Amino acid sequence: MQKNKYNIVVANPANNITVFVLDYVEKEDYKDIAKNILENTDFNAEQVGFVKEPIMGGDVRLEMMGGEFCGNASRSIGMLFARQNNIESGNVLVEITGSDRPLNTKVDFENETSEIDMPIPKRIESINVSGLGKFPIVLIDGINHIIAESVDATDENFEKFKKAVYENYDIEAFGVMFFDKEKNYITPAVYVKDTDTTFFESSCGSGTLATVTYLGQDLKDGVLKFDIKQPGGTIASQIYKENGEIKKITIGGVVKLSDKLEIEL
Repeated sequence: MQKNKYNIVVANPANNITVFVLDYVEKEDYKDIAKNILENTDFNAEQVGFVKEPIMGGDVRLEMMGGEFCGNASRSIGMLFARQNNIESGNVLVEITGSDRPLNTKVDFENETSEIDMPIPKRIESINVSGLGKFPIVLIDGINHIIAESVDATDENFEKFKKAVYENYDIEAFGVMFFDKEKNYITPAVYVKDTDTTFFESSCGSGTLATVTYLGQDLKDGVLKFDIKQPGGTIASQIYKENGEIKKITIGGVVKLSDKLEIEL
């Protein structure tokens, strides 16, 4: 079987290891390439994104392996674009699957931080999960997240959530944020349908967005700031509301980037 070489960069946003494939790849090949990269223990990657030319007027476009939305990948590709274009600090417009508009990313290359304006969630619904009870589910374009307070983060429990989600929603990806409210700590578990992959992730940007949306439900006006702790580190987030309506949610923190690497698959 013929092997191909690909240029990649490995991003580390709060240990949510993400591999960016820099070379052009046809969409029908995403699944196989992503599977090979995810199985490569040299990277310990939790997700894969493919860099493309912008189509919505942004600076850079990222298509995730299963068409899902990912906040950590978004802010990381903004940092990579800044490095490639010698931007020490400033704004980068990021296009990503699951978002219908470019997202503004504020990068500070010297301090290795990247903060992104996240998509506004559509709404919070509730979902009944057999054997576990009723939980809030935050609907975001490209991914839904369940906030599971006081539930053990086990494979068995995740499968119960998965069954309930796909009985009720047709979605590219979903996550369960196993939430310890007292510690402001989430254990993220994310399933991507197209690649049929489940990861108990080190951190999750869109899961942070969902958690902050849930925590900020009662805010009418003003700003709330949260540091959402996760197995791989902490993601800072702010929610801005006016008259009970969400105007902006940001997530941010340190992003580490590897040098450009070449792999053969």
